[in-house]
Amino acid sequence: MDYNFLEITYTATLTGKQQLTIPAELFRKLNWEIGQKVLLREENGLLSITSALDQIDRLAGSVTVAKKFKSMPIDQMIEYATAENHKQE
Repeated sequence: MDYNFLEITYTATLTGKQQLTIPAELFRKLNWEIGQKVLLREENGLLSITSALDQIDRLAGSVTVAKKFKSMPIDQMIEYATAENHKQE
């Protein structure tokens, strides 16, 4: 992974509730919305945050969507899948 240390670096704050506050300028630059789902990935101590919707757009067409999910909003699909996964545990 290459790093360009001349790029703008943002500072975020971790709260007592283990929440991360994203700086407003970066939030707007990424076109994120309040309540939007994001994916977190840790690799060798580095954290990356990606929009779940962007990831779905990149994967669009590569996976067949089940009929029961066709008209369902993404947040509802995620909740449904999470609930089903917890039933199996």
